[in-house]
Amino acid sequence: MQDIKFLLVFSVFLILRTGMQAQTFCPHAGPGFSEAGAPTSPGPANTAYYIDASGGSDNNDGLSASTAWKSLTKVNATTFAGGNRILFKAGEVWTGRLYPKGSGIAGSPIIIDMYGSGTKPLIDGNGMTGTGVVYLYNQQYWEISNLEITNNAATEDDRRGVRIEAKNYGTANHIYLKNLNIHNIQGKVGQGRPEKRTSAIGFAIVDVNSQETHFNDILVENCVITACKNQGIITECVSGDGYDPYSDEWNSMKITNAVIRNNTISDISKNAMIIRLFEGGVIENNLCYNTANEISGNTIFSAACCGTVFQYNEGFGNHSPDADGSLYDADLRSPNTYWQYSYSHDNAHGLFWTCTVQADANVVCRYNISQNDQGIIFCINYPVTSVFVYNNTVYCPSNLSPVIISERNNGGSGSRSYTFNNNLIYNLSSTAKYDFVTDYNRTIDYNCFWGIHPSTEPSDPHKITADPQLVDPGSGGLGIGTVDGYKILATSSCINAGKVIPGNGNKDFWGNPLYNGAPDIGAYEYPLPPAGIGNDEVAIAGQKSSLLRAFPNPTSGKFTLEFPGFPSDCIVKADCFGIYGERSFSSDVTGKQEHTFSLANSPAGIYFIRVTAGSKSETIKVIKQ
Repeated sequence: MQDIKFLLVFSVFLILRTGMQAQTFCPHAGPGFSEAGAPTSPGPANTAYYIDASGGSDNNDGLSASTAWKSLTKVNATTFAGGNRILFKAGEVWTGRLYPKGSGIAGSPIIIDMYGSGTKPLIDGNGMTGTGVVYLYNQQYWEISNLEITNNAATEDDRRGVRIEAKNYGTANHIYLKNLNIHNIQGKVGQGRPEKRTSAIGFAIVDVNSQETHFNDILVENCVITACKNQGIITECVSGDGYDPYSDEWNSMKITNAVIRNNTISDISKNAMIIRLFEGGVIENNLCYNTANEISGNTIFSAACCGTVFQYNEGFGNHSPDADGSLYDADLRSPNTYWQYSYSHDNAHGLFWTCTVQADANVVCRYNISQNDQGIIFCINYPVTSVFVYNNTVYCPSNLSPVIISERNNGGSGSRSYTFNNNLIYNLSSTAKYDFVTDYNRTIDYNCFWGIHPSTEPSDPHKITADPQLVDPGSGGLGIGTVDGYKILATSSCINAGKVIPGNGNKDFWGNPLYNGAPDIGAYEYPLPPAGIGNDEVAIAGQKSSLLRAFPNPTSGKFTLEFPGFPSDCIVKADCFGIYGERSFSSDVTGKQEHTFSLANSPAGIYFIRVTAGSKSETIKVIKQ
């Protein structure tokens, strides 16, 4: 009997002890757990969960807007599954960290988004340090959209906006960040890695000691990032940058199938973007301005990347106080990278710098436009195997004093090899210069140098010094689509005057095909004459005519043609062609000396109008703005 009582008492003790252990040893928040304890299970796939900060309750089921959850704590305590949607109510505010658990699956990601109408739901870190206001760790197949994120404080510290981390995980697939508004991230200003880690958005490989770890299929799209210290967007390995592409270390942590596009990044203490560890990947159509506001830094730079393409980006207002300060920098270990079709203007330095290692080869800067950039426009700095700079157009106004090409002997000993071909330098500055040093293997050939010629201008065996006849040099404004003034006229000396470049990308800055005959010099490849209009007519159309006049020209739509050189009683036929031969209109005009036409339904560009009366014919060029 006593044995039975002992067993009953001992059983009750074990039950109580187990319950006490569950309360006393509940894990702290961290990877795999949340502030609320062990994660709870999600509902079925494709379930939507609603969160309402003012009208919800964590005792609700969260399955409708009327039974919404209330807190981040509830969200963070749940392990979600593929197809689940986490929907925050528009116009509401949550304070703290958003760190939901779980992973989606291929074709069925977990989605964070908003519901209702109004402003984006706000997640306010309220000065929290470490990780991120929005945080994922060893998770995959997530899409996070339409949130506002901030993390402000009175003093600088280790603060981030969105932070995505993977550690000894394998491959973390499909992390998409879209339409986020991230602002006032009060990180640390500085040049060290701890400071560079404080950013609006960061992807980090934390450790690969026990398992290769990668990000694959990542997208950052249509985000607005402003007022952030120290960085805008970064990708990194926490252990450093010093891995050569395709080394064992780099292969164990490389990032594949990455796209960063259509983002606006402004008012940043240092760099708008630092792109590391990419194999391939595309950074395109981003607008970056007012960068390096507190410390030196190029607007966008790469490190430990291979085959990455940077294109259609615009950068202006880099305020770097000393070195760097350009739109682009191919930094340490950036072979086979392409920097193209972009617009750099009004920066502390110029378009393109290299800070490479000896093994770096095939670093390509092509078909870009630089306007009103100060400091160094093209900087060839550290040892490098091959850099190719070609078909760029540079405009230097009279009031600036840029160094158009600067060679440096920084970065240790070694050879520095680069070519500079088919570039159009439009220089109006009497204080601009070139800075060449010894021990460089340079080839400078087939460029156009027009305007003022500094004594340091390179010799260039095939240089062009005649007026390149740009449409409207110096007229570029805000927006990558405002640079049509850097097209050349039909009578330009740059047409067919360049050097053939293998693997040239097949198109110019505006998307015109290459080549029409021999290569043209500069970022614009003059198109083939329109069908039925010969080269001689195109050349005449670029000059004043006594037989034919058009006004206003350029035009925004309607314009008037005058026919002073044609009899007033004859039938005049007017045919309008676009630059690729497409016919915009054809009209017969009888018995008058002028007639009004319209290009209102035609895209902006250059048009050729041929007027014919009997055996007499004349062609005039009209520009549609």
